[in-house]
Amino acid sequence: MTDTNNEFNCKRYEIDIFDNHVIVLDKDRRILIDTGAPVSISGGDEFEIFDKTFSTKDKYHSADIQQLSEFVGCHLDALIGNNILTNYIFQIDFKNKLFSVWNSFPENEINQEEYVDAEFRGIPSMYVIVNKDYPISSWLDTGAKISYINSRYVKDMTPIDQKKDFFPSFGEFDVPIYSLPITFNGIEVPFNFGVLPDPLESAMLSSNTKAILGADIFQHFTLTFHYPAEKIYVQSLIN
Repeated sequence: MTDTNNEFNCKRYEIDIFDNHVIVLDKDRRILIDTGAPVSISGGDEFEIFDKTFSTKDKYHSADIQQLSEFVGCHLDALIGNNILTNYIFQIDFKNKLFSVWNSFPENEINQEEYVDAEFRGIPSMYVIVNKDYPISSWLDTGAKISYINSRYVKDMTPIDQKKDFFPSFGEFDVPIYSLPITFNGIEVPFNFGVLPDPLESAMLSSNTKAILGADIFQHFTLTFHYPAEKIYVQSLIN
């Protein structure tokens, strides 16, 4: 932990952006922040974080913390999901490599005029405009190192790259990457999306939700998540 602000009980942690994963550094511990996970896992049945102790599971989608570490490619002590994150207001700042967490809303630190409305009934979800045309219901999954879109939006396009990704219960897979601009909070930015293997796309992106915004979004914006207010406050990093 790098800093504490007593006025709003703020705690700030350095983050390691490892292969586009958001990993909080707390002393000698490495903690994956994952808004796409409903549960938290660790090597035991509880884990201390943000000065509190929470119950944790031993597996997420059949993978324990050691297996998840192998998928990610570095040691992890815990995955912190929405069962813990929902208790806090938190900010992910790639520019300064900081993760900040508050018990109450820091009115003097956040521009309250710049936000997107979101639903927090599970994974945070909101609408974004893709390719200047399609308003798409999207999840914001900080645990996703690649952003994804339903394949029908790129069916006539040529991939610009290919990467590897994983899903714990599915294993590793190859991902074709497509370039599509998005408009987020009224600002257009260049963006890359992958396409999931058919079984995963059918499971995740075949109903109302058509896209997953992963940690790529933090290359363009610093975001503050306020679950009770159902808002994500936005600070643009675009000059």
